[in-house]
Amino acid sequence: MISLKRVLKLRDLEIFIVSKNENILSYALIEDTKAIYTTEDKKLDPLCFMDEEDLDEILNVYRIYLINDEALDKKDSILLRDYFSEFVNNNSSTNFIIKEYVQKNVYDLEEDETGFQKMLDFVESKYKIPTISKEKWAYLSQD
Repeated sequence: MISLKRVLKLRDLEIFIVSKNENILSYALIEDTKAIYTTEDKKLDPLCFMDEEDLDEILNVYRIYLINDEALDKKDSILLRDYFSEFVNNNSSTNFIIKEYVQKNVYDLEEDETGFQKMLDFVESKYKIPTISKEKWAYLSQD
């Protein structure tokens, strides 16, 4: 069974720790790029088989990065790809790309904006996390 712990929620970025059977499986970063496919994206399978005009209709591409300290086995990779593909509302102008990355010592990074920014830099995202003061972190309460 998969469980999620959302560790960051910003307007265009969410970061989750994904666990399976109470063991950390991966970090999942979901970035709303508010951008079209790049030239490099269009070379990816299955995009490389699509017509250029169909690709040009997509006006917003979400990027889902799965970051682990070692490569996922095939079963877990498929599980996470299927799971996170449901997070994006696919329509005629929105789509997503899921990529997996291996970042050694990723679980040693601080769970704050500096550690999360290191993950984004590793996957070559252009997103920059603004400095967040500790007083502005929102916590759920049971009041």
